[in-house]
Amino acid sequence: MKPIVAITIGDAAGIGPEIVTQALAKEYVYDMCRPLIIGDQNVLQKANDLLNLHLQMRTVGDPAEGHYELGTIDLVDCKNIDSASFQGGKPDEMTGRAMIEYTNRAMGFLKANAVHAAIGGPHSKKAVDQAGIRFAGYPNLITELTSAKRAFLMLVAGDLRVASATLHVSMRKACDLINKDLVLDIVAKVNEAVKLLGVERPRIAVAGLNPHAGEEGMFGDEEIFHISPAIEAARVQGIDVCGPFAGDSLFYKCLEHKYDAYVGMYHDQGHIALKTLALDKSCGLIIGTPVLFATVGHGCAQDIAWKGIADPGSMLETIRVVSSMHMNRSALSAN
Repeated sequence: MKPIVAITIGDAAGIGPEIVTQALAKEYVYDMCRPLIIGDQNVLQKANDLLNLHLQMRTVGDPAEGHYELGTIDLVDCKNIDSASFQGGKPDEMTGRAMIEYTNRAMGFLKANAVHAAIGGPHSKKAVDQAGIRFAGYPNLITELTSAKRAFLMLVAGDLRVASATLHVSMRKACDLINKDLVLDIVAKVNEAVKLLGVERPRIAVAGLNPHAGEEGMFGDEEIFHISPAIEAARVQGIDVCGPFAGDSLFYKCLEHKYDAYVGMYHDQGHIALKTLALDKSCGLIIGTPVLFATVGHGCAQDIAWKGIADPGSMLETIRVVSSMHMNRSALSAN
């Protein structure tokens, strides 16, 4: 059976409401899943009107109440946006707090097994901060809400998959965080995730941390003492993994599709490659937690929000990814 996927609108002042409503106007979305939207009805109606989509709204209190039919949005209405003070394109304390509420509702459904996967719409960290809530991004929040040891972010755009060992921390701290346990963990988690994306035996390439992957210790020794030992340990576990490769010569291989997934050591190292090739068609898949949660591969784009020009490509790719992973996971569990 097609999965029920909870999709939040993210920050209401960003492009989230627009890309969500555009996605739900596509028939093939309903071929992949049963989408349940979590947000504010007045905001969604504004987006619906702006885009002339003529979709109907049907509010539900529980995922089981949804009809999931093209032409009607099944919506959990949180009623947390004041229409009088709402300004599209200007995330603020109200929209930041609302975004967190949407995420908590989606996670509540996930943890209760009422939905099979969840997608967080694009957010504004500044708006959440203005609301007085500590928030460093979806991976950290989902880690906290599931009590997982750690989570990683893997960007996915079709057959291109890039994960990062560290996330939203300073470069100085990212370097300090690199150790054998962390690198082995992300390689194992990437291997598991790519299998759920339909690759039977993933080929994984790992980047080094330092210039020229350390050049045998001349420019740093993290490759010698942490990254290479982690790769060897992963091979012992049966994982097909290579590296460490120099970061500046590894990611051009994305163009050749030589590997099924790439692992970078810090946020920008791998993200630059994927976002250059597929910024508006990428999914941010959170791996390493017990739930299936993803987000779009871009921010809330407040500069173009509420102008009717937002591209729903990343939302459509994210729906495809989580729906496919759920179906593959179900098939594997049945065997």
